[in-house]
Amino acid sequence: MILIVIDVQKGITNEKLYAFDEFRNNEARLINEARKNGIEVVYVRHDDGEGSGFSKGDEAFEIYDDIKPHDGEKIFDKKVNSCLNHKIGLVEYLQNKHIHSLIITGLQTDYCIDATVKSAFENGFEVIVPAGCNSTCDNAYMDAETTYKFYNESMWPNRYAKCISIDETLHRMKEYTPKNPANSIYPCGTGMIETERLLLRGFRYSDMKSMMRNWVSDDEVQWMYGEPSYKTKEEVISLLDEYVGRNQSGYYFRWAVIEKESKECIGQIAYFLVSSDNRFAEIEYCIGKAFQHKGYATEATKAVINYGFDKIGLNKVQICVRPSNIASAKVIEKCGFKKDGNLRQYFYRDGAYEDRMYFSILNDER
Repeated sequence: MILIVIDVQKGITNEKLYAFDEFRNNEARLINEARKNGIEVVYVRHDDGEGSGFSKGDEAFEIYDDIKPHDGEKIFDKKVNSCLNHKIGLVEYLQNKHIHSLIITGLQTDYCIDATVKSAFENGFEVIVPAGCNSTCDNAYMDAETTYKFYNESMWPNRYAKCISIDETLHRMKEYTPKNPANSIYPCGTGMIETERLLLRGFRYSDMKSMMRNWVSDDEVQWMYGEPSYKTKEEVISLLDEYVGRNQSGYYFRWAVIEKESKECIGQIAYFLVSSDNRFAEIEYCIGKAFQHKGYATEATKAVINYGFDKIGLNKVQICVRPSNIASAKVIEKCGFKKDGNLRQYFYRDGAYEDRMYFSILNDER
């Protein structure tokens, strides 16, 4: 069980909301009860974008003072209605923590709350919506009270959510027994790694131009990487929305490869397949053509392997390669991987089948 507090931000949390005092008091009661019973509280903030007045750095963007998070409580930022959109990272976070039941509260009923309730249902979560714990304002078609009642009393019950009283919700929270955490990986996310010539860090929107210049728009590089090339700024921004958003989960590990000398983003490296409970992950990487054959892939891969074992808590790191990718095969050899075997005729490229060769390294083999 987890309590999600959505978009209760200073810019929209005010007397214009339906039953404002009741809503504010109920939110505080739920949050206090969750903390008393060891139920995690996760906050979500909506970002309308730079210059909107409702974005990072703006007072209106911050969480309402009466229910602000405690130190260490998780905050996810979003640019879309549902905080369970795949680019946000919250679903990834919940699944890795084996959370099955969500208590969804916040603003606004007919926008982000509705979108999140339906998305949670579609993702297989048990959804609880406590009465008086979401609200909205009048719109062009319905007043706020009618809107609230339509969703809480007609749209969601028996379809998408269990819409119950706040007292019943508080009772369930008191009866809830948190499970002991699984022996799984540590959600440290994409931490900064420094090597002799490289800086590995999480992606930033300011990387867009050098990404396009060096690798992400290159058909050949992206083909070898197994991804499409991205030719427009809009396409790369959409890609960065995912890279930046999912990194909030702590279970997402994707680094921009920055050459120290030029400060250019010359490629990327990631654990793209991560098994939290089994404590293994698979590495993938790509380096722009102008920076290949300089040992950068090997340097980055060795650093990420050590991060995986030392910081994430992995037991095994694996990697795969097509037999035709000779350059990557050399990187794999230099990094000390051992061959596990082949998946025969796994790829179909350019009219022919090709094997996929798997290699791995264990923590105690370093």
